[in-house]
Amino acid sequence: MTDKKSYEGKQITICFDAKRCFGAGKCVKGLPDVFRVNTAGPWIHPDAANADALAALCDTCPSGALTYKRTDGGADETKPEINTITIEDDGPLSVHADFTLNHEDTGCYRAALCRCGASKNKPWCDGAHSDAGFQDSCSKPVVATPSSQPRGLPVNIQAFTNGPLLIEGPCEIRNHQGEPVIYTERTVLCRCGASKNKPWCDASHAAIGFKAE
Repeated sequence: MTDKKSYEGKQITICFDAKRCFGAGKCVKGLPDVFRVNTAGPWIHPDAANADALAALCDTCPSGALTYKRTDGGADETKPEINTITIEDDGPLSVHADFTLNHEDTGCYRAALCRCGASKNKPWCDGAHSDAGFQDSCSKPVVATPSSQPRGLPVNIQAFTNGPLLIEGPCEIRNHQGEPVIYTERTVLCRCGASKNKPWCDASHAAIGFKAE
């Protein structure tokens, strides 16, 4: 059985990828008439809200589990001008970028990637950081000078087997407040949760015997 399901409305079709959802809850809280949990039958009802409002809400889904296709002539989601990865306090890496994962298209400009090492759905976050008691807040100094790196170019995120995440392409790494801490075209981020130099990898994955495809 596939993890992806489509829900067709008169003006917009919503696609839900269960594998990528970690239960942020923005959809249910934002449009409860559309996203109906604990009910019989389909849980997404696209015609229960204005297509513009529904598209705007899907754009806020941090995991990229929700995507959409406008059938009324409205605009589909546009790629961000700047590729960003936000280091969430005690949580995942929030990606908002024109990106590929292991050089494969993900069909979305958003993702939440595990950085605690506990997700059973790596490289995606599944919310395990809460149960694992993962704690880390980015304390790196904010970069004051705006980036002069090229814009509009894609970035690839390479998840190494039993290792870190290699980021290749113009990207802005941000703290939880949305402030840039590095502008980079190549960097390596920890995803085992053990680095003493988070968010960057310090090879602790080898010392702890981290396992991930």
